[in-house]
Amino acid sequence: MGHGPSPFTNNRLLVYKPWVPRQLRFWLIILFAFFYQLSGGVYLAALSQMVGELSFISEDVTMASYCSLIGLNMIFPVLFRWKFYFYSRQMWFVSSIGSIICAVAAPYSTIPWVLWLVCLFAGYFKMMGMFGCMSTIQLNITPTRNYGVFFPVVYILVCGSIQISGLMTAYISYDFNWKYVYLIIVGLMMVIDLIVYFMMNRDHRGAPFIPLKGVDWTGHVLWVASCCIAAWIFNFGEHYDWWDSREIWYATWLFIAVFAVTLIESHYKKEAFISLKAFCYPTTSRVSFVLLGIAVIQASAHVLQPVFMNAVAGYDYFTIVNFNYPEIYGIIMGAVLTYFAIVRWKWRMKIFFFTCFLLTTFYVIACYFLIDPSAEAWLFYIPLFAFGAGEVMMEAGATYMVCRNIPFQHMFMNIAIIGFARCGVGTAAAGALVERMFAWAMGKNVMLTSSGLDNLSGDCFSWFTEYFTQQNIMLAIKECYGYLILFGILMMLIILFARFSPSMNRILPTMSAASRWIRNPHGTPDPTLR
Repeated sequence: MGHGPSPFTNNRLLVYKPWVPRQLRFWLIILFAFFYQLSGGVYLAALSQMVGELSFISEDVTMASYCSLIGLNMIFPVLFRWKFYFYSRQMWFVSSIGSIICAVAAPYSTIPWVLWLVCLFAGYFKMMGMFGCMSTIQLNITPTRNYGVFFPVVYILVCGSIQISGLMTAYISYDFNWKYVYLIIVGLMMVIDLIVYFMMNRDHRGAPFIPLKGVDWTGHVLWVASCCIAAWIFNFGEHYDWWDSREIWYATWLFIAVFAVTLIESHYKKEAFISLKAFCYPTTSRVSFVLLGIAVIQASAHVLQPVFMNAVAGYDYFTIVNFNYPEIYGIIMGAVLTYFAIVRWKWRMKIFFFTCFLLTTFYVIACYFLIDPSAEAWLFYIPLFAFGAGEVMMEAGATYMVCRNIPFQHMFMNIAIIGFARCGVGTAAAGALVERMFAWAMGKNVMLTSSGLDNLSGDCFSWFTEYFTQQNIMLAIKECYGYLILFGILMMLIILFARFSPSMNRILPTMSAASRWIRNPHGTPDPTLR
């Protein structure tokens, strides 16, 4: 007996020309999605090189990464409008050419705000290309249009590509120059352009044409501006000593003014970019709360872990780089576990989110007990594996819950809203909280130990200063991990006692059904309902 047809090749993908082998079509678009995920503005693995060569401070580069996250998040409410405006291959051309322009401009942007703007558009084009890929092959991934099957595939690409891009950047920066990473991105985008030009039909559409008329571009700009200002405050707060500086006060008043105008515009606009009604669903507040909670715990991996590995343990460059590998394996396992938990085992979302926090809190607990100057690097592999699994499970589970509970009218708006918690603003706020906590703990430890150094002099003073500095850093990191353990336990208790509404029987909408709804939202049934 022969094998049945592969589910990945059942759908013929008519965007391709007839001569392209059917077995190749699905995997080419998966390759596109992977290439798009490698693009996106700046690469924090090359942060020290960028700071040194472009005369930036580290906050300038991290702000650029937040702008990239904001750009890819704030395109969600208009993704379907772009999808129905372009021909299928036009969408890939626009997103790849836009990514090429951003990749060429980013390494030569010597003014911080120019780099931020470039990264904002880089994130925008990245998500446009990614949506073009995943919306094309959604029926190949899940012929039954099941969100529980679709999102693990999406987020294994998203989260896995972040780690792979970090590895790629680290090795290229060490052996060559960090700017070569952007050259590789340009090459990958050109590969997409060539495949699209020669292998895909010129006039194919996923659904009938819909013009961009009626899109709230003013609201689009206002929401992006509000998010960028908020991220700037959280990112530069520690640098400028928070509200003891005029810069943070000016930015705060500017945020209040812009955000007020944004809310007023959203209230009075008939078809607002993000309707205020989208904030009223109980699912929105619950998922945003859970995402903010886990963002605080995850911030320890970006704030506390690098300090320990460099200043206390003294690991070499490639030892730190290789920590990406257990996270990649954890992401793969987390995506598989998400599929089984949602589709096969039918877990309630309360148990699912509890498991996510259990995995990330285990990472923090393990780090608390492993903090020691003589700790071997391999001891962190299992905690990082759990961290990667918890990360992809939370990302996929949160999006799944929103899509299963929110009507199509506000579904993509709500994905953008929960993105405030996990992309850009929430990430910056969580990082700022953990950074402030570490600075407070470090300052307290220095005050307690500095009095003992007053009677020392010469070489003895130098040695003791170095020793006490290392000990103070180690104690401050350990103290912060202790607080995060308590926070993780508190979040797990809150989830256990919280009420999560059961998911509705919603499905991935077809392109034709979504198109009909956008043309006539009041006379067309919700395309996500069976």
